[in-house]
Amino acid sequence: MKPIIGITAEVKDDKSYYLSSVYSDTVLQAGGIPLLIPLIPDKDIDQLCQQIDGLIITGGEDIDPSYYGELPHLHLQRITPRLDKMEFALVQKFLELDKPYIGTCRGLHMLNIVMGGSLHQSIHEQREEYTLQHRQNSIRTHRSHPVKLDSKSKVYQMLQEEEFKVNSFHHQGVNKLGDGLKVVATAPDGIVEAVESENHTFIYGFQWHPEEFALVGDEPSQKLFRKFIEAAIERKTNE
Repeated sequence: MKPIIGITAEVKDDKSYYLSSVYSDTVLQAGGIPLLIPLIPDKDIDQLCQQIDGLIITGGEDIDPSYYGELPHLHLQRITPRLDKMEFALVQKFLELDKPYIGTCRGLHMLNIVMGGSLHQSIHEQREEYTLQHRQNSIRTHRSHPVKLDSKSKVYQMLQEEEFKVNSFHHQGVNKLGDGLKVVATAPDGIVEAVESENHTFIYGFQWHPEEFALVGDEPSQKLFRKFIEAAIERKTNE
């Protein structure tokens, strides 16, 4: 039986949801069944996490800095408090259950925060050494800048690439690293591009958007999502 993969959507004005079809199409391509997660009450989080087999938290708005003990920076952009609250709870529960998780962009940031880390609220205003363009002005499948991947990491074991170029659509980034996370990829200017949990079976965060590459035939990106689905199946089988 195919695993069910929950995917959170962006919230527009608390009245509608937005999710690019690239996420659901990538899950379908890899062999899973995608399920869009709307805003749900706290009391339903545990039941949802028990019923889905994997979780993807997607790109989106900034995260309220109160989650890591900071006041809003002048260049903090739009936040969505109800989505922040729900996604924080979802990631907490998935870590507790040790179920497969992939976070892209905002999903990396939320993972880092849940595990006790913090963010640069606006990388170019807060760190002058971050000199690369991290919000590219080109199509989403354009590879904007290179990343260097730790050859001893679990991510490398899946992708089998040590240096490659990625897309980039963000203005926030990892500052303090969360407990139990390992940085496994960085951009040339030092921005954290990927992390993995040292204490969980399949918990990864990516600053770039591998789902965009998977749908246009990039084999390493497709392999990442196939491994995600395999991990979800294995976790489901062992329940």
